[in-house]
Amino acid sequence: MPAEVSGALELRKALKEYTPNFAKDVQKEISGHLRSLTNKARGFVPSESPLSGWGNEVGDWQYRAFNSATIRRGITYSAAPSKPNKRGFRTLAAIYNKSAAGAIYETAGRKNPQGQPSQASTRGKYSSYVDTSNQVSKSANPRAGKQFIDAMPPLVDSQRSNSAGRRTRKTKGRLLFRAWADDNGKTTAAVMKAFDKANMRIIEVKQAGGGRLFKSRGA
Repeated sequence: MPAEVSGALELRKALKEYTPNFAKDVQKEISGHLRSLTNKARGFVPSESPLSGWGNEVGDWQYRAFNSATIRRGITYSAAPSKPNKRGFRTLAAIYNKSAAGAIYETAGRKNPQGQPSQASTRGKYSSYVDTSNQVSKSANPRAGKQFIDAMPPLVDSQRSNSAGRRTRKTKGRLLFRAWADDNGKTTAAVMKAFDKANMRIIEVKQAGGGRLFKSRGA
């Protein structure tokens, strides 16, 4: 899904300095492409929980209860640069699935296709050991994990067979990743084109016929 861009922050600063109105237009253009993608992802959120009990969670699980409106609101985007991560990379434009329930719906089954192993089946018949980690299901039903995954739509790989990038379980999902797969790289191409256009605009304004201010490389 990602595309790596070098020099884009410098380009943004140059746009604001030399052509502030054009900088706003570029920001709006990028936001428009991201908005279309998030709207498509929101359309994949079902109106009702795939499992009836998931919509009625209480206690510690209440904030993770399925609610279609909450999940749709949690699917959003940002066209503003993020802070550098530990490796020094920034996110220049991104789409997010912010709600807990949305993240569960998006990724359930990626790591454990048959669901998490059940604590009821792993601790032994006569053992009093209780696993408090998140590595096992706490349900008394040893098949709860599998039943939960089976009730979900299949995971969709956002990386088409002819797309760049290594395909792993982390490229699969049901909302954003499905929308990205259907988009078939159009949003990435459009955003990169917007940066290209901005780069050429700066060159024109500075009347510099030399090299580009930034270069992009698909990842």
